[in-house]
Amino acid sequence: MKPDPPCLDATQEQLLSELETLRRMLADVEKPACATEGEGMVIMRLCSGLDLAGWELLCHRQDLRDWLVLPLAADPLPFLARIQATVRELAFLSEHDPLTKLYNRGAFDRILSAELIRSARAGQSLALVLFDLDDFKAVNDSYGHPCGDRVLETIGSLLLAEKRSYDTAARVGGEEFALILPGLGLVRAEMVIGRIVEAARSLKIVCDGVDFPLRVTISAGLAITKGKMATTPEKLYAMADAALYQAKAAGKDRVMTAPIADLTGPPEKTLVRADEKRFLFTGLTKG
Repeated sequence: MKPDPPCLDATQEQLLSELETLRRMLADVEKPACATEGEGMVIMRLCSGLDLAGWELLCHRQDLRDWLVLPLAADPLPFLARIQATVRELAFLSEHDPLTKLYNRGAFDRILSAELIRSARAGQSLALVLFDLDDFKAVNDSYGHPCGDRVLETIGSLLLAEKRSYDTAARVGGEEFALILPGLGLVRAEMVIGRIVEAARSLKIVCDGVDFPLRVTISAGLAITKGKMATTPEKLYAMADAALYQAKAAGKDRVMTAPIADLTGPPEKTLVRADEKRFLFTGLTKG
């Protein structure tokens, strides 16, 4: 049973009422046509008797993370440390998936572009792997979305545990994940990904309200550039995606590898229809 939240004193209640009123007023203010993007105001109010602990209570209860505070007489360092922590938290949330704590698609695209530039400049190999949970829709349909979330969290934890400190793990879609592996050639990358696919196969995922542990499998598509010539993120991603599709078509729960990017031209367009690809990924046809 969760303890009751601390009560607000009269000063905090008054400040909270004023902040809520100010929020509503600011939301209704129309920006003048002559205003420029850089214009704005700092709004200040003296809050007698309010300390850092009291401000923290207000922030957590009313999500006031965009308000900055500093004391008039006390040591400002704790307040500055809190502002710094808030900035770090917001930066983390902007680049990470809230469920799995992996990088999100936007951060993944940025990191992949940077790693490809580094790979070409240094002439070093770079591996990109796309993972997809097999028949994941059936998990949500049979056991509910909270159980599906537990499966996604578990796969995210697996990728974090298996990757090296300088590898990048991301959730790039609903049930699709990615790994960027700098410095790995074909043989070593296939060994790493094979180990991850095998580890996923061995997982026993416990969901609330489900009487038995769930077992899941993942399919993986691997694409490699040797860094001998510039390769675009779009090309490498398309090659990994095509290899992932091949893994699904071959029976799922396996790794398939695309031709080395430096030795191929632009990936050919697939002739497989969308409904056929949907069946391979989800096991379901369009109704």
